[in-house]
Amino acid sequence: MSTPAGEMRAARLSGPLGRHMEEVAIVRRSSEGETRVDVFALMSAKTATFPLDTDLEEGDLIEQRLPSGKAKLYRATRVTYHSRRGLPASAQRVTAEIEPVTTRPAPADRRVEIPGMHPTVSQAAGALFADGHYSKAVLAAFQAVELQVQTKSGLTETGVPLMHRAFNPQSPIIDVARHDGRNAQDEREGFRFLFAGAMAGLRNPRAHGADLPDSEAEAIEYLALASALLRRI
Repeated sequence: MSTPAGEMRAARLSGPLGRHMEEVAIVRRSSEGETRVDVFALMSAKTATFPLDTDLEEGDLIEQRLPSGKAKLYRATRVTYHSRRGLPASAQRVTAEIEPVTTRPAPADRRVEIPGMHPTVSQAAGALFADGHYSKAVLAAFQAVELQVQTKSGLTETGVPLMHRAFNPQSPIIDVARHDGRNAQDEREGFRFLFAGAMAGLRNPRAHGADLPDSEAEAIEYLALASALLRRI
């Protein structure tokens, strides 16, 4: 999936829409590292549209370059390839529902350690927390939890469905149990709801709306939960 910087892997859409497309990068992360490819896309607040030959999967990140020099990141949450027989060539495309991840300086964030936290929490949220962006720090921490679960499980789902599948107590892909017998089943069931609840109650409201008025004390408690979850996987 890797291409030289600035090389467009996909053409523009045909017709008037093509004139409004911009250069973005698709970022795919896995246990083997990160790959990037530059493409053209038609971006809006909740959707992104690409030419049909674009390689895009659910969970991929879409990096939009801003005039300020920063990069706005979105996650593709639902990808649809419009290529059925009989569809005019001008209507064939790839569409994705997207959600914002964070706006960060390009190419990399600075890292600020948060004492006692899992290193991944500091990596994802330390600088935001130190700068007083508490809601964004909480969001970034639980997006990091989500990414770690995707990476360790090999699943492409996101949010609550990802957690229910990865930590299914009957056939866990990631087994958090540290006990045997009934206690192990209780652990698996409990942590499944902890992970899923964190996505529904903490990640989702911050990903799909305005920043919430988290205080410093609330944020550090939420970050501690993210840290505890990361230590179990």
